[in-house]
Amino acid sequence: MSIRLLALISLLLVGPAMAGDSVEVRGDAAKPGLVAITPTTRLSDVFRATQVNAEGYWLGAAWLQSKLLPEQKRLKAGILFDLSMLQQKALLDDQPALSSLAKRLYDQVASQPVSGRRLHLMDPVEVEVTPAQNSLVEPGDIFIFPTRPSAVRVLGAVATDCYLAYVPMQQARNYSAACPSLPEADPDYVYLIQPDGQVSRLGIALWNLQDSLPAAPGATILVPIKAAGPDSAVPDLNEEMAEFIATQPLSEVAQ
Repeated sequence: MSIRLLALISLLLVGPAMAGDSVEVRGDAAKPGLVAITPTTRLSDVFRATQVNAEGYWLGAAWLQSKLLPEQKRLKAGILFDLSMLQQKALLDDQPALSSLAKRLYDQVASQPVSGRRLHLMDPVEVEVTPAQNSLVEPGDIFIFPTRPSAVRVLGAVATDCYLAYVPMQQARNYSAACPSLPEADPDYVYLIQPDGQVSRLGIALWNLQDSLPAAPGATILVPIKAAGPDSAVPDLNEEMAEFIATQPLSEVAQ
């Protein structure tokens, strides 16, 4: 059998050549850009090829995958539906302040992209030495490695979004207390969204006070809406907003 015929059979069995498949690394790396991959390429291969800064702010790094876009689009659509419902109900109940808050949050969520972020450990050193963390990559994946931010953001049921200077070892409740909340805010809880996408619902009242890992640089604290509590028509709204925020890469490098 000729070499040419063998090549043709191989092409028919395996499919189109994968030479054009690649991933992209952005941000804090010595050689950012596109990296050609094969079906066996793993995170460590990509990080080594682009010389990702092992001492950089990997806690805020993001792995974006197109296969996660449909699920996150549904999450966003559900949040927008619930906020619209909350706004209309508040108008019917003669609660203009709550209606205005729901509209503002609707506009904020609507303006945020669906990223396809996959939550995964992004420490280049840990990925290199721990096989369980050294996952396979897929064509079109994007890796964003930001520089270390200097602020923590507070949003949600607040008078206006706050960007507060990061304070080492400070709890989420201290940041939320420094950002004036609205009467429509839930006084008992906040959501802490760490820059790696981990979400925690934390008690902040005297009766349920919880300590947790401190907010890291670049963290977001969501002050939930009291009217979207467990007994409301939109019981999952606050939690789903926190989950959606967790999909957003740090704004410093996402643009």
